[in-house]
Amino acid sequence: MSSNIKVQVANPEHIDDLRELTKLLVEGLGQKFDPKRFDWGIRRRLYDPLQRHGILIAVDEDSGDIIGMIIAELRIDPFGSSEGAIKQLFLKKPYRRKGFGSLLLKKAMEHLKKINVEKVKVNIKKKAVEAAKLYEKMNFKKVYEVLELDLTKEGKEE
Repeated sequence: MSSNIKVQVANPEHIDDLRELTKLLVEGLGQKFDPKRFDWGIRRRLYDPLQRHGILIAVDEDSGDIIGMIIAELRIDPFGSSEGAIKQLFLKKPYRRKGFGSLLLKKAMEHLKKINVEKVKVNIKKKAVEAAKLYEKMNFKKVYEVLELDLTKEGKEE
């Protein structure tokens, strides 16, 4: 494994790699990968003029493999201020705990600063303990908690 990692903006030719990374992320969190949802979301992010520079990939320059990704989006809140959102951060297992997640997050923050984002938010699943540690290390603070009710399972035994 290389330590020669470059972060760059993803483009349409990276769709297959982005699909693979998203599938690994989603299944790693115990969820089912939905190809239609992925295609809709990724195409919107790759082609929308406001969002298209917000998908960053980490490339192992020695092997040419895409080893990770982060999606940093621009949102306008109801009061008119610009807000950034980190939607996904994922690294393949052999590349974790080596500083590459910090590198991806740093580059995403640079992207969001360039487009004048004032605050950045991220929602983290309870299972994503390592991601939570990374965000805390990068000075993200817990501001609120999100509670969820799955209406498809309500009233059923789990």
